[in-house]
Amino acid sequence: MDLITANAYFTEHVLHNEEWFTADDPTRQRALNGAAKQLYRLFRGYAPDIKPLPDEAVFEQALWLLRMDETIRKSQQGVKSVSVSGLGMTMERVGTIAPEVIAILGRRVGRYAD
Repeated sequence: MDLITANAYFTEHVLHNEEWFTADDPTRQRALNGAAKQLYRLFRGYAPDIKPLPDEAVFEQALWLLRMDETIRKSQQGVKSVSVSGLGMTMERVGTIAPEVIAILGRRVGRYAD
């Protein structure tokens, strides 16, 4: 995935793109690489050399990865609530695949590993 194409996509098509543009280029590239890797593992009907994923799906997943803060990462690891000095927060598990990706690629048959 190339950063120039991704930057153009986020500039022209994504309203809330702050996480993308506040990240540095190496972080953006890692997000793209990680997104592609995740999606190829989950959506086995796609293969890099035979049937590549749509760029838009990889871009949206990369942004999803950049948006994950510490709270979301903890919820994915199974933490259900946190309490500090009487202030508590209960967390729902957040999916690892961006809703936009599901809209682009369609729902996979079977269960997701979320």
